[in-house]
Amino acid sequence: MARLRRPNCTSRRSRITLFEICALEMELGDSKLRAVRVLGQGTFGRVFLCHQNEVRGQPDRKVCVKRIIVRNPKTELGLIKEEVYIISQLRHPHIVEFLRSFSHAGTVNIVMEYVPNGTLRDVIQQLPPGTGGVRQERLLRYFRDMVVGLEYLHIRCVIHRDIKPENMLLDANDRVKIADFGIANVHAPSTQLRAGMGTPMYMAPEAMSSQGKVDFKSDVWSLGLVLYELCLGRSPFAAFLDKNATPAVLQTVVQTLVRPRLDCQLIRRLYDPVWAQVCELMVVYEQERRICLPDIFHLDAAMTVTLYQQYFSYSY
Repeated sequence: MARLRRPNCTSRRSRITLFEICALEMELGDSKLRAVRVLGQGTFGRVFLCHQNEVRGQPDRKVCVKRIIVRNPKTELGLIKEEVYIISQLRHPHIVEFLRSFSHAGTVNIVMEYVPNGTLRDVIQQLPPGTGGVRQERLLRYFRDMVVGLEYLHIRCVIHRDIKPENMLLDANDRVKIADFGIANVHAPSTQLRAGMGTPMYMAPEAMSSQGKVDFKSDVWSLGLVLYELCLGRSPFAAFLDKNATPAVLQTVVQTLVRPRLDCQLIRRLYDPVWAQVCELMVVYEQERRICLPDIFHLDAAMTVTLYQQYFSYSY
């Protein structure tokens, strides 16, 4: 799915016009919703922050509405319905909560909880240059949240396929919630998932190849790259690529830097050695040699306890 970008609101006139457009769109679609502002937009449509009046006994609250423009119903509706189905089945503290969905005037609208404190991308961009990454206690909290949330998805046979800092939202308590299931898939052992979907900079080698088989370990690779950025404040590929690099160039760089595994010596110097170990086990070029999520829990006793506590608290 295309990366969200903030709309250009450089003048008071543009802000007023944009607000009026948003309010008009949302009022026409659902009388319970009132647009506050646009959170982002992409090729799929827009994401709105809205105020929702009482619905089904739920009190007034701020919500996030993802409005998807359906341009080709024959090819797009099935994918949109799959996204809605997947997120409607998920109930977990580290997954953005689905509230409801509705259709209106050639659009499908997904209403989700509003997560107010930005993303891990914001955290990474705010790190002072040359000082490394986030503090170790904060790193541990973020990583546990992401691993526990992702393992919940995998237990339910859901492959996210677009794990990246932008899709890791932070709530009011600075806890991570995984978002954006636009290209997620329910995986069965007999299913061959199509490669080439996701954000190129975070795609596993098998996801870049037309012959590759995407599975749960493809998410592990992406999460390992997020961990690397949290530790060092940059992608391991940033010095060799720009944002417009083609998948072919990216694949060559990945083969050069990662085969057989990513070098994490700098992380080892800045953090407890276990962080370099975890990162090196996650970002392994050969899919079959890459660590799986349950084995990561064995490297950290507190994470193991967290997993089992939540296993009995939430419906897997």
